[in-house]
Amino acid sequence: MKRNKGTRERFADLNEQDHSYDESFHEASFAEDPALIAELLHGFGKMEMAIRNPEPPPLHELEQFVAVEQQRLRKRAVLEVALFLIIALALIGSNLLLASMSIVIFVAIQGLVFVGAIAFAVRFFYRSKKKVRSGHA
Repeated sequence: MKRNKGTRERFADLNEQDHSYDESFHEASFAEDPALIAELLHGFGKMEMAIRNPEPPPLHELEQFVAVEQQRLRKRAVLEVALFLIIALALIGSNLLLASMSIVIFVAIQGLVFVGAIAFAVRFFYRSKKKVRSGHA
C-alpha cells in the first residue's frame, strides 16, 4: 500500500507540473523528426531481416531437451504409480480389517460409498447434459 501511495503522489506531482517546457521541447524536436524516422526505419529493417531468417537451434540441443523432458515424465509416472499402489493397499487393507472385525459396519460403509458414487455419477451426468443443452460445453 505504501508503494502504491508513493507512486500515486509522484504521478500527481508530474500532472501538476508546468507543461510549457514540454510544448517548447516538442516544437524543437520537430526539426529532428526526419532523422529520427529514418533511424527507426533502418532499425525496423534490421529487425525484419533478423526475424524473417531466424536460425533454428542445433539438433543436439533439441534432442537433449526432449531426453530431459522424457526422463522427468518417466519419474513422475513412477511416482504416480507408487502413490496409487500405496493408497490402494491402504484402502484394501483397511477394508479387510473392517470386514474381519465387524461385517455389519463394513456393509454399511460399503453401501454408503456405493450410494455416494451413484449420486455423484447422476449429478455429473445431469450437469454435463445441461451444459450441452445450453451450448456452453
